[in-house]
Amino acid sequence: MKLYKNLSSASQAREDVTALKISVKGEEFPSELLDFPNLEELYLEGNCKKFPDTGITWEKLKILSIKWPGFTGDLSSLFRLPRLENLKIIETPLKTFLLPLGNAPAPIKSLTIKDCGLKSLPEEMGMLQSLSEANFSGNNLSALPHGLLDLKFLKRLNLDHNQFQIFPDLIKKMPNLSHLSIDHNPFPDDEKDRIQRIFHIWIN
Repeated sequence: MKLYKNLSSASQAREDVTALKISVKGEEFPSELLDFPNLEELYLEGNCKKFPDTGITWEKLKILSIKWPGFTGDLSSLFRLPRLENLKIIETPLKTFLLPLGNAPAPIKSLTIKDCGLKSLPEEMGMLQSLSEANFSGNNLSALPHGLLDLKFLKRLNLDHNQFQIFPDLIKKMPNLSHLSIDHNPFPDDEKDRIQRIFHIWIN
């Protein structure tokens, strides 16, 4: 698999391109990125502020990574990509996101939304039935939606460096969860004692 790092070289044979790594220089999303129908991997960095909410044609995309520190738009449309398995969003302002009600969601297995200022997770998180690993570290989360209980394959959950002051007790009801990290949250001392006593978890 050849990894192209600029659009000019890749555009010569768009049908053959399966992997792209692009740094978006301007604030506008480069619409020519939508003209690569066989993309399987896409890595995006740069200064982009908006993302199209319709017309995405990446039917074969499996891996997507985004790092846009100046972003002001919405990335909910990504959760409709039919083959997306690995989604990583890092240092990209994103207070929340929506899942595609009435449509089949992306078959995401690994989801990272890290250092994005995320304040809440949608109650419909249970729609992501294939999810086995989730990393929401470095955000502003203080509670979890009950929809997480529907994620029967979720094994790893990272909630480090958030704003939890009360331990989300629903985690105890997730029998397949084998790895939990919830360090560096502002738990008061009495809550830390409760967590250690009831859940046998030691918090840093």
